[in-house]
Amino acid sequence: MTFQTIKAHVDDRGVGYLTLARPEVRNAMNGTMYDEARAVVRDYDEDPKVRVVVLSGEGQAFCAGGDFKYQQSQSGRPREERIAEAQKLASWLRELDFLSKPLIGRINGAAYAGGLGLVSTCDIAIGLKSETFAITESRIGMLPGMIAPYVVKRLGEANARRLFLNARPFSGEEAVGYGILSMAVEADDLDAAVEREVDLALRCSPKAIAAAKNLIRYVDRHNHDENFIYTVDRVADMWDWADAAEGMASFFEKRLPAWDWRADK
Repeated sequence: MTFQTIKAHVDDRGVGYLTLARPEVRNAMNGTMYDEARAVVRDYDEDPKVRVVVLSGEGQAFCAGGDFKYQQSQSGRPREERIAEAQKLASWLRELDFLSKPLIGRINGAAYAGGLGLVSTCDIAIGLKSETFAITESRIGMLPGMIAPYVVKRLGEANARRLFLNARPFSGEEAVGYGILSMAVEADDLDAAVEREVDLALRCSPKAIAAAKNLIRYVDRHNHDENFIYTVDRVADMWDWADAAEGMASFFEKRLPAWDWRADK
C-alpha cells in the first residue's frame, strides 16, 4: 500500500515499523496522517505475525505536533465536523495505547505538543539526550486536549502543571526524569538501544504480553477489591493456557519456548 504521510513495513522477525514521513514539516500531523496511521495500527494489531511495533519519525525530528495549516483549516467549519476531525487524533492515540503488541518508541529527534502524546502511548520510549521536548500549546493560544490523558498519566498532575502552563522546553535527560522517556541515549546509540528492547520483546509470549497490557490497564483504574477478583480470575485462566504449559515445559527441558525468535536459529 502507498501512503502519503507515513511509511510502514514488517520485517522477517515480525517487527512492524510505523514511521511518520513528513520530514519537510518535521513530521507534523494532519488528517491524512491520522487516517493512514490508524489503518496501519489496526492491521498490525490484528496480524498474528506482527510481534512488536516500532514507532519513529523520518528526518531530524520525531514529531512537531499538529500541522498548523491543517489546524487553521478547521476554523469556521461546522462544530460537528471539527469534532469529527478532533476524534481522529483521539482515536489514534487510544488505538496506540490499547495495541496488543509491545509499542516501542524510537524517538529520533525533538517532539513537541501532539508529538509528546504519541511518545506517551509507547510502552517503551527511547529518545536522544540532547533533543528538546515541550508541550507548546499554551504559548500559541491552543490546548493540549487529546494528548492530555496520556501525557498527564506519564507526568503526574504536579509535573503537568509545571509543563503545560508555561510551555517550558526540557531535554531528553529531563524527559526520563518526568517519565516521558524510558531512556535517553546519544544519537549513535539509538538504534542499538531500540534493538535491545525489540530482542527482549521477541523472547516473550505474544499471548502473555497482550494479557499483561490488559492487566496493567485494569489494575491501574480499579480499586483493591475489584483487582482482587480480576487478578485471581486471570491467573486461574492462565494456568490453562497452552502458552503457560509451553513456557514451563521449556524451562524444565532447558530449551527456548516456541515463540522465542531465537528458537529457529
